[in-house]
Amino acid sequence: MASDSYPIWWRGIEVPPPAEWTYMFESFTGDDTGDEWALAAAIFIAQTRRRTGLGPTFAELFTHLMPDSNGLPAPFPREMEFIERRRAVAAFRGHVTIDWRRRGLISFNNGVTRSLRVGRAFRERSQHRQLARLAGVSRLENGMSAPTTTNERKRGAPIEDTRSEGE
Repeated sequence: MASDSYPIWWRGIEVPPPAEWTYMFESFTGDDTGDEWALAAAIFIAQTRRRTGLGPTFAELFTHLMPDSNGLPAPFPREMEFIERRRAVAAFRGHVTIDWRRRGLISFNNGVTRSLRVGRAFRERSQHRQLARLAGVSRLENGMSAPTTTNERKRGAPIEDTRSEGE
């Protein structure tokens, strides 16, 4: 069977996968760009959960990530049957999200609609970012300068007198 040489997300389909699908899968899961896509997915999931109280569907997530192509990497080959199209979409999205779950940026329950949620690594990043932001706000509230605006003085350098004459 020729489909054994196809990517795992295209197995059982007689027609070879379009190059755009393979390219997009590599982009979504590759070492160079996979984290960026997973982070974009996690941010969308967090925003959707905050707004609606539920996670987005896989279709909504991928439509958000690929808006120009309605959530698909490219059109299907003409000779594909309906059931093969459904299988290809589900397997593609499933394998991409499994990779993102392994990275810790998203999580979900198999077979549960709207179970997409942010993962452990995303929550940790978010908490660190919030703590850093709060630390900066606390410094400003206490009358201290933000770390980026502090003029550091070298040890041993004399303190300049900034008063004008006559004061």
